[in-house]
This record gives sequence, structure tokens and C-alpha cells, in this order.
Amino acid sequence: MLLSKVVVKLYAVLLEIGLWFMLVGGFIGGWQASGFLGAIGGLIGAAIFGAVVFGAFLVLNDIRASVKAIQERQGT
Repeated sequence: MLLSKVVVKLYAVLLEIGLWFMLVGGFIGGWQASGFLGAIGGLIGAAIFGAVVFGAFLVLNDIRASVKAIQERQGT
């Protein structure tokens, strides 16, 4: 049981780190492509792509946390 909790927490942390790396990569890639405006465009594009790719997993993680909080309040 303890190992599964560690894996779930690690999964959430890895999703967050992956999303931040994607944002930084989009910024750097846009900067190299066409300067400051490209960096802003790359950042926006990476944010939209990250929301589509990682968003569903983050929402599922949030639902899991909400269900756990409800269970703890009910004492089951």
C-alpha cells in the first residue's frame, strides 16, 4: 500500500516537471527560431499543447485527490 502511494505522488510530480520542461523548451525553441516574439509564441504553443497532453492526467489526479478527501471526511 505504501509503495502505491509513493508511485502516485511520483507520477504527479513527474507530470508537473514534464509540463515545466515543455514550457521552457517551447520558450527556448521559439527564441532560437525568431527572437523574442517567437519565444512568446513558442511558450503559448507549448502551454496549449501541454494542456491538451498533460491536462487529462492532471485532472484525473485532482479527481483522485478529491475522492480521497471525501473518503477521509466520511471516515471510510
